[in-house]
Amino acid sequence: MYMLFAGMGASVAIGIAGAGFVRFFNGPTAAHDFLRAYTTDFRTLVSLGVILGTSLIVYKSQGFIASTIEAAFTRSELASTQYEFNKRRLYSYRRTVLFAGELLAIAFPLFYYCRFPLTGLGDDIMLGVACAEYIFGSYVGRKLRYAGMMIHSLAAITVTRNLFRDRELDSLNTYVNVASCLTVVFVYAHVLGYYAGPFKYDSPLGDSVRPLLLLPAVIATPVLLIFNFYPRAVLRKVYSKSIDVEIHSLREALRSEKVSAFEKRSHLMEFDKMCREELRHNLQLRLSDLPIAITIIVGLVQMLVKN
Repeated sequence: MYMLFAGMGASVAIGIAGAGFVRFFNGPTAAHDFLRAYTTDFRTLVSLGVILGTSLIVYKSQGFIASTIEAAFTRSELASTQYEFNKRRLYSYRRTVLFAGELLAIAFPLFYYCRFPLTGLGDDIMLGVACAEYIFGSYVGRKLRYAGMMIHSLAAITVTRNLFRDRELDSLNTYVNVASCLTVVFVYAHVLGYYAGPFKYDSPLGDSVRPLLLLPAVIATPVLLIFNFYPRAVLRKVYSKSIDVEIHSLREALRSEKVSAFEKRSHLMEFDKMCREELRHNLQLRLSDLPIAITIIVGLVQMLVKN
């Protein structure tokens, strides 16, 4: 929460500083117009604050998935998967710069041709801030992508002990939920503010560039759907293997017990059924996250209907 508040505080500070510079160079009227665009017309204050806070959270907690996975599995177990490869890509500065450059190459001409209803320094600051939102959004999206791929690599791992007993990987869902929720809030606030914002559209392209303002939602929707639900499928597979390991251990332990073969079989079947039901119930509870993915779609429909 502190990092999210820090992001919102930074957004407020940027708005105040920007208004101060505009007032100094272009006068009080231009500063007033800038503040109105920053806070009300395009809701930049909110969208920038959310993405800055989300970026801080992702940056500070990016090692959480790695530490959770590495606490549950040994290096030799992970060596047979693509885990280390995806982990290196997660921490790659080169890929961060590359992804940011790609989004900047899209954002700058897009907002340049949309034309903010400002002049002088105010227009330059709003253009820079809008591009910065794309850059920070690319950072968060890239981290979510490779974090998801790290989790995906566990699907092929050989499980040697019961991880399901203590739910050793359940904490991965906390990271998934927090990151995806905040990203959805940013995408909704950004698209709502800029798509409905009073751009001038006075370039030769006119308002034909307006649909491109929906690009963040178009990109984020499949990413968030996959990132929010696929890890649960992986965890289910890993936990299912853990249950198989526990049943094998139980079968070995029952070999020395002086009970009939029927009783041993009944006990194993009952234990297996109990574990599978608990696993199924454990995952079903998390399907309540479905409205998170729907939020983006509802937001888009709302904006398109209003306009």
